[in-house]
Amino acid sequence: MTTETLEEQFHEEMIGVYKNTGRETGYWARRYLQKVRRVGGLQVAHDLLKPTKDLAKGLQTLVEKNRIDLSVEALVLRNPWSSFFSSEELKVAQERINLIASLHLPEEVSKKEILLEGSVCQITVNHYERNSKARKKCIEYYGTNCYVCNFNFGKVYGEKAEGFIHVHHLKPLSNICGEYEVNPIEDLRPVCPNCHAMIHLGGKIRSIKDVKKMITR
Repeated sequence: MTTETLEEQFHEEMIGVYKNTGRETGYWARRYLQKVRRVGGLQVAHDLLKPTKDLAKGLQTLVEKNRIDLSVEALVLRNPWSSFFSSEELKVAQERINLIASLHLPEEVSKKEILLEGSVCQITVNHYERNSKARKKCIEYYGTNCYVCNFNFGKVYGEKAEGFIHVHHLKPLSNICGEYEVNPIEDLRPVCPNCHAMIHLGGKIRSIKDVKKMITR
């Protein structure tokens, strides 16, 4: 497949971002669509991936709707589209998703004082309460680098982000009835919000090994 053909396909994917976002969230970004048609999807993506302090309105809408998977940032990180972008642009996309996911993906470990798990808690969907001691022991053993992609918040964002990480439960607690004693070393792994979202994307539970295979460098 030629680069020109691939670029044409990416252009269609960028139009797809507009259509899918409109259908799923009710937000029709007509100015975005006009620009894509005027200068091309690839150029628009390059423009959107320039470092900025503020999130674009469309991205803010996807954050509010918890559909960051529909964003241009998520699109450019996928194969084969990532080949069109520089390492700096891909870094901007990943850091935005990491930051957004950290604010909107519920942490898997809550502040319980015992190592028994299984109590159902209602927020927006049913999930199981997790305990802080299990989280602490997991991080003490594995550290705060993402077990999937090796991302470290402290190294990228500085002292204020030092130690921030999600903890993923390898055994889906939604499949477990009652309580059981969690083993922080065998049952838990530290993961960044981005990889955590990929593990659960589409309502599935992918293995860490499978998500590692999804990563393109």
